[in-house]
Amino acid sequence: MLRRASRPLSRAASRRRLYATAPPLPEWETLGFNATPTARMIRYNWSAERGWDAGESSPEFTVTIHGLSNVLHYGQGLFEGLKAFHCKDGLVRVFNSHANAARLQSGAERLAMPVVPPELFDEAVDRCIRDNVEYVPPYGYGGAMYLRPFLFGHGEKLGLGAAPHYSFCVIASPVGAYYKGGLEPIDALVVEGFDRAAPRGVGNIKAAGNYAPDVLPSILAKEKGYPVCLYLDAATQTYVEEFSTSNFIGVTAEGTVVTPTSPSILPSCTKGVVLETARRLGMRVEERPVSFDEVGGLKEVAACGTAVVLTPISSVTRGGTVHSYAGFDTIATLYNAITSVQQGEANDALGITRVVAERPHDPPCRDAEAAAA
Repeated sequence: MLRRASRPLSRAASRRRLYATAPPLPEWETLGFNATPTARMIRYNWSAERGWDAGESSPEFTVTIHGLSNVLHYGQGLFEGLKAFHCKDGLVRVFNSHANAARLQSGAERLAMPVVPPELFDEAVDRCIRDNVEYVPPYGYGGAMYLRPFLFGHGEKLGLGAAPHYSFCVIASPVGAYYKGGLEPIDALVVEGFDRAAPRGVGNIKAAGNYAPDVLPSILAKEKGYPVCLYLDAATQTYVEEFSTSNFIGVTAEGTVVTPTSPSILPSCTKGVVLETARRLGMRVEERPVSFDEVGGLKEVAACGTAVVLTPISSVTRGGTVHSYAGFDTIATLYNAITSVQQGEANDALGITRVVAERPHDPPCRDAEAAAA
């Protein structure tokens, strides 16, 4: 008896099957900046014999590696953070991904890891967005899809050296608006007794190991009522470097936007957008060493990073001295200009967004019978 060939699944049916066992969609109104389960993780593997493979999209988010892997013992790991947005016109755009690809490449070169080519970086990010597109918070909720690309060395390796294998992965998580009721200033504490990075170390790349040393200082600062730490240069403790996970932005009494330069500062992808936006708005911008003695004379201070774009700082405390800032008009202007581009409400004059997908208006089907149709 001849078997009748099965009909190929329609695109809609394929997506229903893809999402049949996926986590439920979150409540968009209650999203915070926390990890929220999605449907698929993207993973590419590298070996010296084959280079990078074609990659895979998997519902499995756990990573199994050998106990003697480089990333566990020698810290050979890098990560990035960027966002995709459901825009006003219904399209999903990723924001400033070329800057993240370039920074990951710089980090890989410094840690002697195989470089992830920009086209592979974009391919992985785009696959992750498309395979999880229903989890992109709809336009109007103020949320975004946070994307976490990461690169690490693994495989059996006892001595220090290049790992036999490397993997490049991308995980997505929907996140809500960092500030539900508008910009909210926070207090910062200058870290005493700990350094973030050495002058000729790896502070200028997004190495995973750079963040572990900040866990204890951040805990101690929060116990004193300070949500964020500010680090000074390790050599002299006289120049501003950066906050725990964000770059430093200041505004002088004359309205000049200033940001510190140092070989040990991580170049924030978001900061580059902030500075270019400031220039386009007619503001003077200075990138130079910033002495801590200048901090008290600044009109505004902000922390700059992917999670929130700009966080106004209401005070900076060092020892018994407190420098306070009463307003953040310039910071708010820059914040509004950039978030409007992210949401597709304003023209992307800098050409830093890229259309990746169109977000369906209906949630994915979770019904098993429908998935099998």
